[in-house]
Amino acid sequence: MSTIEQTRAVEGVSYALEVEGESLRELLEGAITHAHKDKDLLALNAVMLEGEGGYLTARATDRYRLIVGKIEVREGEMSPSLISLTDIKRIVALAKEGKISNKVTFNRIGDLLTVSVNGSAITLTIVEANYPTFDDIFNKGEVTALDTIAFNPAFFSDYSKIVGKGVQVKVTFNGENKPITIGLIGDKVEWRALLMPMRYTD
Repeated sequence: MSTIEQTRAVEGVSYALEVEGESLRELLEGAITHAHKDKDLLALNAVMLEGEGGYLTARATDRYRLIVGKIEVREGEMSPSLISLTDIKRIVALAKEGKISNKVTFNRIGDLLTVSVNGSAITLTIVEANYPTFDDIFNKGEVTALDTIAFNPAFFSDYSKIVGKGVQVKVTFNGENKPITIGLIGDKVEWRALLMPMRYTD
């Protein structure tokens, strides 16, 4: 019986999921660049994780940017789980310990999520907040040429942290005052991202 099957056999366990540690680190380290840094904004100072269809998806937004990344799972699934930015960083630190097995297991029981690596584990509480849905805003508008566009360079610089130096970032303009589509090529993560333009002033 696999770890996932054993976990599901325990009464009360809602979901269990297993992923590669290196893939998880890349996914979460990319997602946290787009989470809001203000802890008072409970829903945005967090990352939404969901495991279904053979993928673990991470979503993050600070209202000005949006990123969605997904990695393949080894097995299992997990219901949508909103995790605070602080706890996401704890998971990243734990995943770095998984170099031997390169395996990270998520077990969710109610509003508690336990993340395990090589016998070490942390348990955290799922954030209860209304998280925005934004899959429907991708591919909105038409690709168009623009004379001028303005964006926050600090926001844009985070993309180099995700794809690394020397890797191209593709920018697609979808119309005036429309979100800019950002094409990112990850090593183990499939990314989609949007950046809101700023109002241009002379």
